[in-house]
Amino acid sequence: MKISLNEIKQAFDDLIKERKSREEIASWALKLQFAEDDSDLIYDPPTEEKKIWSAIGYLAGVDLKDSPKSYLHSVDDFIEFKNKLVL
Repeated sequence: MKISLNEIKQAFDDLIKERKSREEIASWALKLQFAEDDSDLIYDPPTEEKKIWSAIGYLAGVDLKDSPKSYLHSVDDFIEFKNKLVL
């Protein structure tokens, strides 16, 4: 399975603009984590592996809740993390 920096950027944009649900993004990121566990994840470009992997870990948790009706992370948190990664 291949993952590109552009796909990561698109995932953050979809999340921030609510084009995809938190659950969809987290599920997608979890599949990427499983692919990495199986040594089946290819990073594009390879030089950005650390940045991509950091983003995958973050995105896998975007659907976490701190109460039954409230998410742990806000849209502002997503924007801040995206900017921190310089995407």
